[in-house]
Amino acid sequence: MTEFQELTIARHLTQRLHELSVSEGFGIVGDYVLKFVGTLHEAGMPVLNTTDEQGAGFAADAYARVRGFGMVVCTYGVGGLKLANATANAWSERVPLLVVSGAPGISERENDPMLHHRVKDFDTQLRVFQDLTCAQAVLGNAHAAADEIDRVMACMVSEQRPGYLEVPRDMVTQVIAPPESSLHVHVPPVDEAALRHAVGDVMAHLRDASTAVIHAGAMVERRKLSKALYRLATTSGIPVASSSLARGVFPERHELGLGVYLGALSPEHVVRRVEDADVLLSLGVLQTDLTLGAFTAHIDHERYILATDTDVTVGYSTYRDVPLWAFIPALADALDGESISVGHSPLPTHENFVPSDDACTVSDVVHAIEIHLDERHSLLLDPGEALFSAVDMRVPTYAHASAYYATMGYAVPAALGVGKADPDRRPVVVVGDGAFVMTGLEAAACAYNGVPAIIVVLDNSGYGTQRPIMDGPFNDIPAIAVERLPEAFGTGCGFDVRTRAELDDALHEAVDSDELCILRVHLPKDGRSAALERLGEALRARA
Repeated sequence: MTEFQELTIARHLTQRLHELSVSEGFGIVGDYVLKFVGTLHEAGMPVLNTTDEQGAGFAADAYARVRGFGMVVCTYGVGGLKLANATANAWSERVPLLVVSGAPGISERENDPMLHHRVKDFDTQLRVFQDLTCAQAVLGNAHAAADEIDRVMACMVSEQRPGYLEVPRDMVTQVIAPPESSLHVHVPPVDEAALRHAVGDVMAHLRDASTAVIHAGAMVERRKLSKALYRLATTSGIPVASSSLARGVFPERHELGLGVYLGALSPEHVVRRVEDADVLLSLGVLQTDLTLGAFTAHIDHERYILATDTDVTVGYSTYRDVPLWAFIPALADALDGESISVGHSPLPTHENFVPSDDACTVSDVVHAIEIHLDERHSLLLDPGEALFSAVDMRVPTYAHASAYYATMGYAVPAALGVGKADPDRRPVVVVGDGAFVMTGLEAAACAYNGVPAIIVVLDNSGYGTQRPIMDGPFNDIPAIAVERLPEAFGTGCGFDVRTRAELDDALHEAVDSDELCILRVHLPKDGRSAALERLGEALRARA
């Protein structure tokens, strides 16, 4: 911002977003936010169009997972309330997603008029987002607007949760007072004495162990601790299994990589490495039902070290105010130069994919994608078979998913966010046909915004993940020839895949292309991935 420009909400917000490495937002305009989006654009913060507000929210959420912060912009009522689900996803999975909504002007609200998009009263939308965000502000005061923006954004980064700003449209062009200070972000506090004792306790356990495993979770990524984790693992020689919310936080194809641990859904050789280890270091894992394989994880708490965002528990002793951001580097420092006798043998790599005229299975798709993907790609997994079957894959870089909140339709719009946040990697989406019909038109938004995603649609004629639980016509959906959508969009390539050979050819062509590609892979209606079969066996055994 140049010196002669007067400060406005858009200019101050843009400056703060740039400080947090955000270069674009996502959203859909409406009359209550139209002028504000225009002022954001003038200030250097473009808002990229999607086909729906929920898709914009998922795109901004995925952008935040890569860059550390994301913004979605919407109009009042009809736009904001459609973002409630995406914001709930961000809250559940600890993502700093900023929702910025236009709103009726302060002067327009006099005498309580019945303005369009209004629900009950003018604060209804605000009250909804008070339950979904860590901080909120209505920017109706020119003297306080900048400080309110800073308060909300600082809280979001500190807590790694979504936040909410509401901009009355008669405030858009008003000059606002400068903030009282720079953006100050607080991280969870550390008790240095407790940190020393926690590290000492963990070191004592590691010295006595012959096997150990790290289970790395989402908060490692959120707190930007990937490099510290890598140093910890490689210094000690301790292998790393990732949580389904943190795939790629440690390179799965590294000799110390074990892939993903998801309780009984994971391959047996991964389960045994994790659950039989003398010491299991859980670092930043959100302890949820889905991230622990519907609670099929069998972990001996005598050998369990649980490091959360704020505390460390070793066995039955808890060290308060020992946050993850301090604990991982301190433990890596303690291990540096000390020899511990932790054994590990690298996992074997998968064999090459063999094309044939046999019909495709879910396992074939997982195997083929693993063979064709490399460090040039990122992976987006939608809840259901796309997410669960991928536990048999060791991803080349990172993979993002709504792996706890499990909102269907996340992955296709998330490809837009990831593609913009990390333009050096091409997004590859794996999504079921049921989820694709919810948000599949965001594939057009990807192409329109210069993100040539590869989208693999697992077409098993409906909600295949639900069928083993209870089947019926409620799991059936209309068949859609999704491979023809590029023709409708006027850009890209589509592939209709039925055999292993067709799958191999389609992936070869898609990876070599530089445009949007949609692969419709026909699968048996009653087919199951190996992961779902393992989960079913584990749940039946428990029952």
